[in-house]
Amino acid sequence: MIGIVAALSCSVGLGLAVAVARFAFEGGTNGVTVAVLRASLLVVLTGVFCLVTKRDLRLPWRLWFLCFLLGLPMAVMFYANIAAVQFISIGLAALLFFTFPPLIALCEAALARRWPGGFQMVAVAVAFIGLALMLGVSFETAHPMGIALSLAASIATTINVIGSSRVFPRGDRWVMFWHMALVAALCLIAVAVATDAIILPTAPGGWAGMLGVAVLQASSIPLFYVAIHHIGPAKSAMLTNLQPVVSIIAAYVLFAEVLSPLQSAGAALVLGGIMVMQWDDMRRRR
Repeated sequence: MIGIVAALSCSVGLGLAVAVARFAFEGGTNGVTVAVLRASLLVVLTGVFCLVTKRDLRLPWRLWFLCFLLGLPMAVMFYANIAAVQFISIGLAALLFFTFPPLIALCEAALARRWPGGFQMVAVAVAFIGLALMLGVSFETAHPMGIALSLAASIATTINVIGSSRVFPRGDRWVMFWHMALVAALCLIAVAVATDAIILPTAPGGWAGMLGVAVLQASSIPLFYVAIHHIGPAKSAMLTNLQPVVSIIAAYVLFAEVLSPLQSAGAALVLGGIMVMQWDDMRRRR
């Protein structure tokens, strides 16, 4: 139950963060600035938790190096997932990013040297047909940069989740997560300084949106790694299928944003494929 509640709570927080990001960008800031703030806040909150619970923040060299490698895709994930909203609709960004659960399932099967089950293969095929439908419309109506950012965030998340599930059992998962977040934050800060990309909001709504994204994601992301520890990466990813639904509902309520009919059909296929994979996973476990 701890893993299930953590995964569902994470999906709600991250789904709301994607929608709230629109306020930040309309208020004058950009994706790099939001990513730097959210990563820095995550480092501070996780570090305080480790100190309060009397955890030793030092790691053996080998474990630190693994955390360093996993922090690099985390930096991509921190930036690309939110920055995509600058270029494409909230719903489309959320759904494209959410291709990571099928990718995790395929990678897990490949690492275990086994073929995915029949239901999983069908679910993946359905999900990617839906993705093709969404992209077929999006390349005509949406900015390619937004599509590329969402897909890059999906791939980076897949790499980080699979790697974390194998590294965390070797030590204190909170300390290792803090080191990964620290590497991601330092990478983003370095990029921001080198490119002079820090742009602060120029309107109160922009500040509220930027702070809202930072707080929602900094408090939600650790819950996903709690879920990984308790129920594994594949099931954790499947249980977060609430995230794009939350983003789409929030986008409609806040901005009256809706998907086109063909995009809606593609979105239904993506979510349907993910739900079939989750059902098959539960069936096989029983």
